Amino acid sequence: MSQTPIPEPLLPNAPGRWPRLAVTRVETIVAHTGRPIRGLVIGPAGSGKTALLHHLHRSLAHRGTTTLALASRRPSDETPPETVVLVDDAHLLDDGALAWIADRVDDPDAGIVVARRPWPPSERLHEITRALERSEPPIVLGHLVAGDLRDAWPGGPARDSACVQSILTLTGGTAWLVAEALAIHDDARCVSAPDHGEIIESLGEVIAYRLLELEPEIRDIVQSLSLRAPRSATWTPEVRARVLAAHAEGLLLQNGEVVPVVRSAVRAITPVDRLLEAGAIGTDDDRTRSLRGIRDARLADALLREAASTLHADPLNAGELYRRAGECGADAVTVAVRRAEAFWALGDVDRAAAELDATIVPDRHADRDLAIDLSAAIWAARCAMDTARGVYAAAGESVGPAQRARATIAAIAAGDGRASTSVSPQAAPRAPSAIPSTLDISLGFLVRGLRSTLVEAAGSVLENLVQASEMYTAAGARDPIPELPAVIAAVVAINLGELEVADSILTDARDGDQGGPAARDRLALWKAWVAVQRDRPQEVRAALDVVRSAGGPRTPRDRVLWEAIDVAVARRYHDKTSMMATWRRARNVLLHAQFDVFTLLPLAEFVTVAARAGDSTRVTSHFMGAIARLDALGAPPVWSAHVHWAGIQQGILTNDPAALRPHARALVAASSRSRVAEHMARAGRVWTSVLSGSVDAAEVEQAALGLAEIGLAWDGARLAGHGAGRSDDRRDITNLLACARRLHPRDHVTAGADDVALDSSADRGDAMLSAREREVALLVLQGKTYSEIGASIFISPRTAEHHIARIRRRLGATSRSDLIAKLRLVLDDEVADGRRPAGREIA
Repeated sequence: MSQTPIPEPLLPNAPGRWPRLAVTRVETIVAHTGRPIRGLVIGPAGSGKTALLHHLHRSLAHRGTTTLALASRRPSDETPPETVVLVDDAHLLDDGALAWIADRVDDPDAGIVVARRPWPPSERLHEITRALERSEPPIVLGHLVAGDLRDAWPGGPARDSACVQSILTLTGGTAWLVAEALAIHDDARCVSAPDHGEIIESLGEVIAYRLLELEPEIRDIVQSLSLRAPRSATWTPEVRARVLAAHAEGLLLQNGEVVPVVRSAVRAITPVDRLLEAGAIGTDDDRTRSLRGIRDARLADALLREAASTLHADPLNAGELYRRAGECGADAVTVAVRRAEAFWALGDVDRAAAELDATIVPDRHADRDLAIDLSAAIWAARCAMDTARGVYAAAGESVGPAQRARATIAAIAAGDGRASTSVSPQAAPRAPSAIPSTLDISLGFLVRGLRSTLVEAAGSVLENLVQASEMYTAAGARDPIPELPAVIAAVVAINLGELEVADSILTDARDGDQGGPAARDRLALWKAWVAVQRDRPQEVRAALDVVRSAGGPRTPRDRVLWEAIDVAVARRYHDKTSMMATWRRARNVLLHAQFDVFTLLPLAEFVTVAARAGDSTRVTSHFMGAIARLDALGAPPVWSAHVHWAGIQQGILTNDPAALRPHARALVAASSRSRVAEHMARAGRVWTSVLSGSVDAAEVEQAALGLAEIGLAWDGARLAGHGAGRSDDRRDITNLLACARRLHPRDHVTAGADDVALDSSADRGDAMLSAREREVALLVLQGKTYSEIGASIFISPRTAEHHIARIRRRLGATSRSDLIAKLRLVLDDEVADGRRPAGREIA
């Protein structure tokens, strides 16, 4: 061997290929004074061992330490101990060279640094390694993390943490692959193509060349692992040895995992036959990236099957697999319909519609039924149930039983009266086989329950619909459908005054992931709607937070429901000024909405709020259209009662007795068939009497309690409040106000100008004002009179006056302006203390 200088590294920034811990260890070695320089550098090919030795050579030379490299022959035996011998690629040296190194390592005063790969094994090399490890911890190279790159390339691509993480994921942190990736990285291209596709393709050529240079058994293990599913190899000692050898070559991780860019390169050079034989058409992006441009029917079929198998678990990736199947030659119509299905599963109805709009599905195409269901479901989600019904009508009688069941859903929702007579309520759709599936049975119960809502004495309505929802969830169905069974069942439960049942239905559907990701927002919004009706503002906020946090696209139908919830909260908890602002923001949704039978509850809320806002003409066409739909179905009480109740409220709020009479008559006519209509009819009659000045306190209270019994506690509280406000008897006033507070308790809910809030008075007993006094104080700050304060929180004007007098005494206010100023100061102090009198907003 001769004494030669360490060659210059290929990359001037090679230290960037070293982990920070390795750099620290090198600095520690260089800083040694008064003791020999000794060390071990270990890492696979391309990890920067040679560059590190060069760096060490320069650093030692700078401080005056002599170094020499072990090259082709052993150095002279007279090499002094203080000279630091730098040994590169020790794993390639013969026994004679290793013996010389071992002798020098045995001398504790001799300087030596040895660099080697972790494979192949050698007894002599193992002894050298153990001896050097006793001198210094080894410098381990080969794997990089984000911090290593940021230190090495300040201001470069590593400044973008997302970009860094993407490169590290693609390369598995393998040092030489990271270095190559960063060498060709382009900031501008990264912005437009954050998946680094060009880097993958460029590295593929380099990796392919290195594979061809490997020994056959090492090349085979890399290829075999790249074509198999992770962890599917049998780890015999021979396989393990080959894995370690491939790791030493920088192509596998030490545990045998194939990094994405290597797998992609292998698959790019593997014949299609072998890809199919190995089942290597996977769901992750790198498995299919290399298939671009290959047109092969077998490959296209494999991609279609893989996409279908992953559709429910990962619809986004399924859509990409379908697209690539099209590139490989799959039927264009099949690809379009299946991609539309994937977008539907993601809740993106506009992109789903765009796929269907761009293709024509022939009558005899295998995916025709799916295309029909998708089209109808998309139009239903766009608040166009009439169009959804038309899609099924245009399909004729050639659709299957499942499609006929979904067609029935759309027909009834659109107000098609023929849906109630085509098949008797007791008849289920005939199963397509002798052994019906859970989905078949679910749709049978759903159709039976829906048709039962249209006839008299429909005692088993809710039972059928609840079972339909439960079985739909159990079936794991993700098929496009005009409306979720859980929503239909919950709406019917609300219409029957069964709010707890409605909440339970929706909770079970949510927990069972009914309908998949596309249905989660809708289920959460309907849970929020039920919570509004149950006077549960905390639950409203929780449900809406779920929708907000999801952050996905909302369908037009869900946007309508969101706005209905917003105005419902404002009507119940906000002052009129805030409610008006909410209404002005929400009413624009009416320009884009059509209301079907399943969305009549939100419409009823819009009708009532519009009447209170003096803007009833804005909802007139929608309201009349709803009445027409119900009349076409035979005015079934299950669906019509709440609409007629909204008509009564509209007549009361607009002071138009003539307008409310048809609705009152409709409720009276339905009373014999509907408990809900019976209570509404009685309440409407009592309310009219109260407004005319005739107050029978007992009858008012009974009517109010009847409304609460059918899930209208808020309306019952308002009725009792109106009765108290128009009564002259103090005892009646007290009883009716107590009834109002019982039905709609506000002790834990305070209404600010901008939000609905949860009172936390239990946590602030030291506050200057009581919970009720703070509530009154907020209303005073809003400029309300005694009467308005009383009406807002169901107390008499006299009681409101007493509260304000006590507040004035407590604060020592000498005038109204002084009271206002001190109230602002007190309430602001509570806010600054973290004790918000108005709490957190719900909507």
